[in-house]
Amino acid sequence: MDISFLLSGLTKILGPIATLSKDRRELKDTALRAISMALNETQLYYRDLGKGNHRNDERESLLVKYWSAAAIPLRHFDIDLAERCQGKSEYWLSPENYDDNQIKELGIDLDTVNKAYKKLLR
Repeated sequence: MDISFLLSGLTKILGPIATLSKDRRELKDTALRAISMALNETQLYYRDLGKGNHRNDERESLLVKYWSAAAIPLRHFDIDLAERCQGKSEYWLSPENYDDNQIKELGIDLDTVNKAYKKLLR
């Protein structure tokens, strides 16, 4: 068997594997960007509420979309975190329907979600 034939065969196999790896990294980066945006926007909203600003339905509607958008690509890497993001999205639909115990029980408090994000980031 000719060595060039073997090398050619290896190249044909390794090329698609390298592409899959790159695609997976890009998908993970997209997922991380999405959750980072949701976390940041939520923290900014809480900051503004802490400064005395009133609740803002428009911003809360955006948070619903940010958290929902974060859940979608995350499902490929961390289904638990994806479900927490979806839970955050549902929370922002009607935050008044949740108390602190429910938020903690569901694992959708910002601290818990942020820790899971940082773990995935590593």
